[in-house]
Amino acid sequence: MNTAAIILAAGFSSRMGTDKALLPFGETTALELVVASYAAAGVERIIVVTGQNHAVLEQLSLPVALVRNPAPENGMFSSINLGAAQLEPAVDAFFVHPVDTPLVRPDTLQTMRNCIRQGEACSLIPCCDGKRGHPPLIAVALRDAILGHDGSGGLRKVLAGYPQHELDLSDQGVLSGMNTLEEYQQLVRHYRRYA
Repeated sequence: MNTAAIILAAGFSSRMGTDKALLPFGETTALELVVASYAAAGVERIIVVTGQNHAVLEQLSLPVALVRNPAPENGMFSSINLGAAQLEPAVDAFFVHPVDTPLVRPDTLQTMRNCIRQGEACSLIPCCDGKRGHPPLIAVALRDAILGHDGSGGLRKVLAGYPQHELDLSDQGVLSGMNTLEEYQQLVRHYRRYA
């Protein structure tokens, strides 16, 4: 499977009060952690959608394609659209990964790549402890449906119109988002314990 990743890093981080993509995890940042996980999983095409933080993220010199969302106030779906528009015809499936879920393990991403149903218009949702998490892996056959959607209900509404397959995993990282300082501190403790 020729798989790509769209990492969403254009948000205003209003609840956190600082740019989530640049939050430190040891010697690295949340964005660098996510990018490193995809690289370790063998995903070579990585697209990072930025916003007002574009110039700062450029300075990280990551092996990714940076795409600036000129209107991040239009919400996450506008960033998903921009990322999806960058996908090459050779791509079979793509992850959509919010940068505030930085602890997803590379082996989780690799397992998902091995389980997506090639040729079917579908999505694969990672689950842990009976809960759905991030990132979804989406067959490229759904790209046009995403690009043609008006944004109402977001990506979830688009995916709901097609077969969805849930994959049970032991990776708590698929559930571990950080919207507040307390959640971030909890993830840092988890990272230090298992890094």
